[in-house]
Amino acid sequence: MKKVVNLMVVVVIMLTTILVSTVTAETYVTVTVEGETVDFPDAQPFIDANNRTLVPIRFISEALGGQVSWDGDLQQATITYDKKIIKLVINKKEITVDNQVQVMDTQAILNDSRTYVPVRFVSEAMGANVEWDSTNYIVIITLVRDTVDLKGMTNEEIIQELQEYPYVENSFTNRIENNEWMSNRYGKDKLKEFAQIGKSYMETFYNVDYRTYNKENYVDKLKWFFLESSSWVADDRIERENEEHINYWANMIKEKQISIHTEFITDETCIYTNGYTMIRGRMNYIIKSCNDMEWLKKYTRYGDVELGKNYTCVVDVQIITKAKKPDEKWETAERLLSDEHFITPIKEVK
Repeated sequence: MKKVVNLMVVVVIMLTTILVSTVTAETYVTVTVEGETVDFPDAQPFIDANNRTLVPIRFISEALGGQVSWDGDLQQATITYDKKIIKLVINKKEITVDNQVQVMDTQAILNDSRTYVPVRFVSEAMGANVEWDSTNYIVIITLVRDTVDLKGMTNEEIIQELQEYPYVENSFTNRIENNEWMSNRYGKDKLKEFAQIGKSYMETFYNVDYRTYNKENYVDKLKWFFLESSSWVADDRIERENEEHINYWANMIKEKQISIHTEFITDETCIYTNGYTMIRGRMNYIIKSCNDMEWLKKYTRYGDVELGKNYTCVVDVQIITKAKKPDEKWETAERLLSDEHFITPIKEVK
């Protein structure tokens, strides 16, 4: 009898294991944005007890072009997207969009130190469309790409508009100081230098023509914005040493026959700090040539467009002070490039 019982226990355990494995496999959720699968490297989406799909907030928000900050004291996540500010509090069903409170049918939670949020509510709050493929367990998100009319706008009017967007919070410092504070600390002339660093970087990196550019000169110009002894992760999520990365991009310009024309509009009044020095600007650009747009789309979010059309977005260029080692090979700027933050989605220019 004992042997039979033990055998039955084994059978039950095996059936339970198979059942759990089947359920896990069936409830594995994939999320796509504009047809591309979102990579969740260390925290996966799942379906909660309310039958709602929850996703890690940072990855989905950034995939849609937003920025996320975290207030540990309030247990609150804030998404900055275009001119919207979206707030969610852990274990609360309320979502606040530009100070208007909406009630969700599930709640944001913390799981393994990650903030998970309902994908539909967050995506729709950011202006995206969401569909659910119940057969294959796929969340399908499509962006609503607006058009922008910049005709007749002077640079002064564009600068004024840039100052209307919310500042990007920094989860590490929870501190923001405006342009006036920066000007009092550094002086107007120093801020002009910082603004020029941001502008020069954007217009160097994203102004290329494979037919006419000189790789050696181009690489030398880009090195000025980076330390040799640090690395860089592009939108393809591949980390490369700075020199390797610069040469990789320079080689791809020729191989992929890339031609981009870019203008970055900014000035010293568009600088603020959240612990880093942030240079806000409007990037107007057109990709005139590229023989592999799928590669460009994965390498840089600016590539998620059509050839030959004019596009625009608002970007914060993040610059930092970093100690230069005595044996560094090349000279660098006073402030070095650290990151680029999309403040608005990419929009087509009328």
